Amino acid sequence: MRLLTLTPFIAVVLSGCADNKFHRAEIAQRAQTSLIGMKRKDLLACAGVPVRQAKDGDSEFFTYVGGGDSVGAAAGVASAPAGGAVFVSKHRYCEVTFVLENGVVQKVNYAGRTGGFATAGEQCAYVVQNCVPQ
Repeated sequence: MRLLTLTPFIAVVLSGCADNKFHRAEIAQRAQTSLIGMKRKDLLACAGVPVRQAKDGDSEFFTYVGGGDSVGAAAGVASAPAGGAVFVSKHRYCEVTFVLENGVVQKVNYAGRTGGFATAGEQCAYVVQNCVPQ
């Protein structure tokens, strides 16, 4: 009976989490086009100081790391004599690398475990959200 009472509450909580993930995934996707042409000083102003930098001729590479959500799934058998449970967790994160030519963003690359099947890139939004025009 308790499970039936909690089911609507759990559904509402999970749908709120899903909405946030889809919103972050959309921001990350938009960033890969809307930030092209941004100047170095504006990138540094909105994203901060990169964790890694490299330079090759006129090309610069600024890398940021964002996210850090962990997602998990659990399964258990309460009716078994000894009981039992299995829990699997995955750490999600994103490395965002901005490729600049002559001080202007030319490309935005994402790497890492950036999100779920339907929310690819959502962990990248933590890096780019302050830079994406509203």
